[in-house]
Amino acid sequence: MPKNLLVLRASPDWTTFDLEHSRDFLKSLRLPEDLVIEFAAIWDRHFKLDYRGLRAELKVLALESYHAVRQATLVRHQEWDGIAPPDGRVAFVDDDDWMAPGLFEELPVPTTGEDGTRWGSLRLGRIFAPHGYDEPIIQRRPLDHVIYTNNYAVTSSALYRLGRAAFFEHDAAQISFDLPGFKHAALRQYLSCTVKHPCSTMSVNFLMSRTNFRADPRREMADFMATVDAMPPHDTDEWLRRPFSEFRRVMADAVRPR
Repeated sequence: MPKNLLVLRASPDWTTFDLEHSRDFLKSLRLPEDLVIEFAAIWDRHFKLDYRGLRAELKVLALESYHAVRQATLVRHQEWDGIAPPDGRVAFVDDDDWMAPGLFEELPVPTTGEDGTRWGSLRLGRIFAPHGYDEPIIQRRPLDHVIYTNNYAVTSSALYRLGRAAFFEHDAAQISFDLPGFKHAALRQYLSCTVKHPCSTMSVNFLMSRTNFRADPRREMADFMATVDAMPPHDTDEWLRRPFSEFRRVMADAVRPR
């Protein structure tokens, strides 16, 4: 029986998702509540696969990645009781990112008193700046103290002491990891990848601020795909090659003209 858990944060059925429900989520992030609705209208007018369809396909890739993680079980957050197996760990994931299959095999054996572990985080996507394609489409985030959405795991003792809310979202986890006396290890391996695809919330927020995208999103997607295609598979971590190849296939089909 796997002793570790991957807890999937909020993840709707994208094929039937009512975009009106995005308003409350966006307001919680202090973003314009009609941001996704306006973006989806632009996207759907120009590309073969609509916004919800692309989110659904990218979720399939993410779930395949999570199910491939050895020594772990994937659970939806609604089904999680907020505790971890005594000799295991809990990591938290979104529905469009990827994890290395050997994640839990790379982490050190939990020791008495350990609270958490963090590892290197890869990022796939354009940089949110005017010259965002000057960098490779996959970047290695610095190996520092920063907690991202999917580069940390915690033990049962930490959950018992601080509670689920202290780790469920990465900003709360950052506060917890920075607490005096919070005992954690740091690995130099890159074992997860945050996928900032064009329809992810932060990408949407950036793209909708650009007049050029609103006028002709096809140019933006041509630049995006050119950067994806320019990434040699052998330059990526071995575990990343399969999901990245599938991502390339999904995106190439999705951004064909309607």
